[in-house]
Amino acid sequence: MSPGAVAATPPSAMVAFEHALILLLLIAGLNVVCRWLPWPQPITYLLGGIGAALLPSFPRISLDPGFFFLCFLPPLLFSDGWLMTLREFFRAKRQILTLAIGLVIFTTLAVGLVAHWIIPGLPLAMAFALGAIVSPTDAVAVNAITERLRVPARLTTILNGESLMNDATGLVGFKFALAAVVAGGFSLPRVAGEFTLLAVGGFATGLVLGYAIGKLRDLLARWRGADPLLEITLSLMTPFAAYLGAEHLGVSGVLSVVAAGLYSGWRDPVRMDVETRQSAFAVWTVILFWLNGMAFLLLGMQCPALFSAVSDRYTVGQLTGLTAGVTGAVILARMAWAFPSAYAPFLLRSVRRRESPPPWPDVVVAGWAGMRGTVTLAGALSIPVTLPDGTPFPGRDLVIFLAFGVIAATLILQGTTLAPLIHTLGLREDGTHAQEERLARTTAVEAGLHALRALERGAATDEENAALGHVLAEYEHRLAALEAEGETRTSARRRRRAEHHYRSAALQAERRALDDLWRRGRIVDDVYRPLQQLLDYEESMLRGAPPPAE
Repeated sequence: MSPGAVAATPPSAMVAFEHALILLLLIAGLNVVCRWLPWPQPITYLLGGIGAALLPSFPRISLDPGFFFLCFLPPLLFSDGWLMTLREFFRAKRQILTLAIGLVIFTTLAVGLVAHWIIPGLPLAMAFALGAIVSPTDAVAVNAITERLRVPARLTTILNGESLMNDATGLVGFKFALAAVVAGGFSLPRVAGEFTLLAVGGFATGLVLGYAIGKLRDLLARWRGADPLLEITLSLMTPFAAYLGAEHLGVSGVLSVVAAGLYSGWRDPVRMDVETRQSAFAVWTVILFWLNGMAFLLLGMQCPALFSAVSDRYTVGQLTGLTAGVTGAVILARMAWAFPSAYAPFLLRSVRRRESPPPWPDVVVAGWAGMRGTVTLAGALSIPVTLPDGTPFPGRDLVIFLAFGVIAATLILQGTTLAPLIHTLGLREDGTHAQEERLARTTAVEAGLHALRALERGAATDEENAALGHVLAEYEHRLAALEAEGETRTSARRRRRAEHHYRSAALQAERRALDDLWRRGRIVDDVYRPLQQLLDYEESMLRGAPPPAE
């Protein structure tokens, strides 16, 4: 190659990049449509993917299981672990593990027996493989429901914690079921021992790597000072390091990512500076928007290919019946597990002393919130095409199709009816969040007042005294509003709403005036942009403290 020549990009890389751009444009369009639809975004992305795949001119994009597990799974699970309230996670660990382990095993057995019964010729081990891969719920779909509905905080923690942990249980069970298909049997004690090793080893690996990367970030911050670009880069690399490190050691990469996310979510809020925290949140928000949308789009796009793989052996009626049978087993197994697992522990006196039984509406909602997602299909697609002797893997195409059917059915059926069910049962957010928010605001304002009053002695000039008095009056006004009672509190809420309205109107007027000066060329960019960022910051603070409701 001559000096200065540039190697041509391989055609396959160019095509992949074009496909990624097309998917991002489709995500943007569907996101606009989502605003007018009453169900969670993943359903719209799924249906949009199916519709796009049916268009003759749309590119055919397949879902590579290995690529999905490496590119999509680590950041999605890491972000869910980062956002998980660690205190509440450990408080609800019994309920979470009961669902993440006990329910997965129960679903695997129930769905496996039903599938073996209704599908002639399907080996029992392969039926259990189907049960294992459809047993984990989807963290993205569950979050899409709970984040926009005011459900009790503990129920949200349990559902999100379950969806974080049960991927590992389901994937490990799926792996052993496939091994049983190849070997013709398996040993239960051996499976239990290996599962424990994979789970404990994966969680420990994630904690160690999360801690090590956190220490590296601390060291770089002390050496070079705060560097948002470097901090965000290391933050983005953490889930991939946790996943690849665990896979290299032969333990659960899924649990490793979850553990790293839980640790980072405990560490980062108090170690990051303001600029890094704001920038990191913005970067992660955009990346997760892309990945969540792409995951469900790719899921929907597999529908025509999956149907064509089985349509020569089964009629549409048969496929519909088999999908309904397996989906019904999945839903009924979860509902059958929900009530005994919620109330049986209270037969023990030690449990009754520590906590109260959950209200039955919470249990009903937890039983119905069983949407499946892309991890299920990616796992099913990883089934080998042939056995070691070269013969076709028994039931592969049908198991993959049924896995997709369960995903689509649970997303559409449960995803569209969960919100009406919550409203019908009268399920509402408990007062825990509001009480803790009031405690946090009051404590913070009191600390600020204490610091300001300690500075009163140092105010030497009239100007300093006036400035300090102004800030003290503002803090005392905020504290009085927080500590108000009865009618006084109602009056304070009305005053805060009015202040919010007036401040917002003033900010918008400032912004219009500044934009007008810039458009007319009266100020240069170097003057305009810093002032615009200042207004953005003030507006974000105003939006972060919305006016109280009546």
